[in-house]
Amino acid sequence: MKRRAKRWAAGLLLTGGLVLLAACGAVDKPANEAGLSESPQPSRTAAAGGSTTSQDAAEVESAAPMIEAADETGADQIDWETRRAHNREAGTLHYMTGYYYTASPPDIQAVLADELGYFEEMGLEVDIQPGLESDGIKLLAAGQLQLAASGTPSAIIQSVAAGSPIRGVATFSATGISALMVMADSGIETAADLKGRVLGYHGALPANFLAMLEHAGVGADEVESVSVGYDPTILAAGKVDALTVYKSNEPYLMEQAGYEVRLLDPGAYGAETSFGVIAANEAFAAAHPTAVEDFLRAVMKAHAYAADHPKEALAVLAKRSENGYDKDNELNRWSIEQQLVETARHAGYGYGWHTAGQWEREIEMLRDARIIEEPLAAEAVMTNTYIEAIYAGEQLIWPAS
Repeated sequence: MKRRAKRWAAGLLLTGGLVLLAACGAVDKPANEAGLSESPQPSRTAAAGGSTTSQDAAEVESAAPMIEAADETGADQIDWETRRAHNREAGTLHYMTGYYYTASPPDIQAVLADELGYFEEMGLEVDIQPGLESDGIKLLAAGQLQLAASGTPSAIIQSVAAGSPIRGVATFSATGISALMVMADSGIETAADLKGRVLGYHGALPANFLAMLEHAGVGADEVESVSVGYDPTILAAGKVDALTVYKSNEPYLMEQAGYEVRLLDPGAYGAETSFGVIAANEAFAAAHPTAVEDFLRAVMKAHAYAADHPKEALAVLAKRSENGYDKDNELNRWSIEQQLVETARHAGYGYGWHTAGQWEREIEMLRDARIIEEPLAAEAVMTNTYIEAIYAGEQLIWPAS
């Protein structure tokens, strides 16, 4: 993509914030107060070498779940008590969510890891603070948080470009959550049809949408871009012809209001991004690597519970929110985002694994949009060091019960 001489957007919208009004709430304890039950663990199978008698085989089979879990994951090779001791020495881990208590990765998983006692099982004391991505990244860079959520890699990349000592340590989805929404009867079938139209965005037009337009052969001067509020019905009112949205939010709201809409996906135009990022303060991570690893371990274990028990998971989020909570909307959000996480999962790796390529494409889009000036290497903004330590292939390593 050729660089444009014109500087785009004084500031990029930090795209992790989801468009739902939710309020900050206090953390409710004790764990399992909402009546959660532990998810059954999937059975694991492994081949056992050597010859056995029928009695020996029966004894091996009866002991298989415990033996195989250790053999497959290497959990038996980890001194869990020593790890827990190291984690306790790290003190309280302060984590801020990307947009209060919405049912989005990684926040739904972090809240459940707390509620289900997974952090405690790892010897971690975690303080979950509901907040906004923009605040979380700033506090993370200042060392006032140890971990924080980001909707996409962009916020982290911009922060690192400004000199912040933070890094992405896990990403849930290698495909994006954002899209352009148009009315079904608008006549806009592709991004090329946006020439001469009005495009609404929130705050500043994100880099992937600029890339989408350019890849579709639409010059930025051929579209009228306007900053708008968060009411998606302005699209139906004809105030804009297209609107930047989240696939899991505004389309549902419009459907509930009786409108038919169509989505144009930036990924279909070579402008793919990622979502559901966990970022860490580098100094803290270097000093307490097991704490970062085991935070991720607990969060990834909680992902399975959220996927299998969506209503129970939402009950926890609703409980922690002090104001009204739209469970139907959040259930729709989680259903769509969980499916995106599943379909975009890297084969052979566990949840949270991300690639340098994912981050490089984001860096390139930000540079092409003149949002960052200098090139950055992927290893300057992301790492798989911590997420790699918690898996044996696709299998999460967890201590035997």
